[in-house]
Amino acid sequence: MMNELNFLDLVILKRVDADSSVEKFGGIINTSFFETANLLGTIKIKGYIDIESSVGGISKVTLTDAGNSILQVAEQRGKEPIDALDNAILHALAGGAKELESLTSQLNIRAADLSIHLNKLASQGFIDYTVRSAKVSFMLTEQGFNSVGGVRVQQKLPTEEAPQTIRPASSEETEELPPRADHPASAPPWVNPEDVELQEKKEDVLHILKDEPEHKPHEHRHHEHHRRQLTEKEIKELEKRRRFFSKLEHYLSEYAPYAILALVVLAIFIGALYLSITKV
Repeated sequence: MMNELNFLDLVILKRVDADSSVEKFGGIINTSFFETANLLGTIKIKGYIDIESSVGGISKVTLTDAGNSILQVAEQRGKEPIDALDNAILHALAGGAKELESLTSQLNIRAADLSIHLNKLASQGFIDYTVRSAKVSFMLTEQGFNSVGGVRVQQKLPTEEAPQTIRPASSEETEELPPRADHPASAPPWVNPEDVELQEKKEDVLHILKDEPEHKPHEHRHHEHHRRQLTEKEIKELEKRRRFFSKLEHYLSEYAPYAILALVVLAIFIGALYLSITKV
C-alpha cells in the first residue's frame, strides 16, 4: 500500500489526531468541505485511515495500522542525511518547479519515494510548503536556497542573459560606417536594425489596437505615440475591482452548492405547500 502514497496523503496523515473529523478537517488543510471529504475518502480506500459515524452526525477520522506504519517510516527517513535525490529535488525547486505534478514530471520517480524525500527536506528545514484547495505548493527556505547555490542556478537559466552595454560610436566611426538601406532614417548606425524592426512591429500592433483614424509613417511613429500612464487613483480602483471579483469567485466556488441545495429544498417546500392548499 506504500506505493500509492503521495505527499498530500502524508500531510493529512500527520494532522490526524484524537479529535479529527471529516467536518472539521477542511479548516486544518485550508480546503473546502467537499474537496476534503473527497481526499479523506480516497485515503480511506488506500487503507490509511478509517471514517466512523458517531452520535450527532460527526464522522470521526482515525489512523489505521497502515497509516501509523507510514508515519513511522516517514519519521525515520526524515532523519537520514541529504542524498542525491534530495539534491535533485532542491535543484528542481530552485529552477522553478513548485507543485507535485511538475516535480514528479521532472524527476520521473514514484510519488511515494518523492513524498518521503519531500517530507525529509521539510523536516530538516530545507523546504516549506502550503496547502490550499487540495493543492500543495513548495518553496525553498533560506537554508535550501543556500545549499544548492541558488544564485548560480538562476544565472544558468536560458532566459537570463548578461546585459550588453551599447557604446555610442565616435565621430570618426560614424564617418567610416556607410548608412544601411534597412536602417530607418532616425536610427543611429550602431543600433541593430532587427531591434528597430521589432520595436516598429510592436508599435504597429498598438496602433491598430488603438484604432486611430490616421496612419503615420514608421519613422515618426515612435516619436508621436505616447502611452497614457495610469494615475494612482485609477490603479487603486483597478486593484479594488480585482479584489472584489476575486472574492466573488471564491464565495461562488465555496458556497454555490449550499445555495443550490437551499433552492431545491425551498422549491420542494413550496410545491408541498401548494399541493396541500389545492387539496383543501
